[in-house]
Amino acid sequence: LLLPATNAFSPQLATAGRSSFRPIFSTALSSSSYLDNLSSVSTSSSFTATDEQATEILDSTFRRTVSSTANTPSSVPVMSKLSLNEADMLANGVIDNVNRNEFPPIVVTVVDRQANILVQKRMDDVCHAAFPEFSYAKAFTCVTMGVSSREFRDKYTATNDAAKIGQMNSMMAISKMAAFPGGVLLRNGDNEIIGAVGVSGAAGDEDEYVALNSAWESGLPLETMPKEHSCTTVKSP
Repeated sequence: LLLPATNAFSPQLATAGRSSFRPIFSTALSSSSYLDNLSSVSTSSSFTATDEQATEILDSTFRRTVSSTANTPSSVPVMSKLSLNEADMLANGVIDNVNRNEFPPIVVTVVDRQANILVQKRMDDVCHAAFPEFSYAKAFTCVTMGVSSREFRDKYTATNDAAKIGQMNSMMAISKMAAFPGGVLLRNGDNEIIGAVGVSGAAGDEDEYVALNSAWESGLPLETMPKEHSCTTVKSP
């Protein structure tokens, strides 16, 4: 087998079976490692190799390739938290989606993973007494329960079990939770919760849609829950 004096090898060589390695003639290389011999010779030279030497060089190349691949950082950055600027961008995206679709005015609340408010914005002419509280309750529910506010509701009402519904009502009475759509959970690329967006003021499906679409349009590396919207009144996707 004729091998070039280089550390690069073709895919054809790498995938060849060991039975194909047949020495053309005996080499004059020293008894030390074949790899050591290659490192001391000009890259313009060529050498013959026995089965054992060819196996050594191919195994070494495979190990380097696997190690290099494993240590290559992901091209998609992983968000560790929501910054104030990112939260503000998400809130503005919600308002933009409301205006584009001519939905009723809303309040949007963006919280971090501890449910602390990063940004809360109220559009003109929205009810200022209730909707800010509803908006925060939806976001709070997401980070507390690890699901969207819609999924929180469905978890306890899907089977119409009185005991589960009573449990849900007790949870909402004890803490600031909301069992209706409009709260969207945000996770990073490692599936870690980094915050949530809560929207209130339009219909529940509309609240949820504008929160989802803002996250999708933001360009941030986020995973949303839910993953799809349920809104049938979208005018401008």
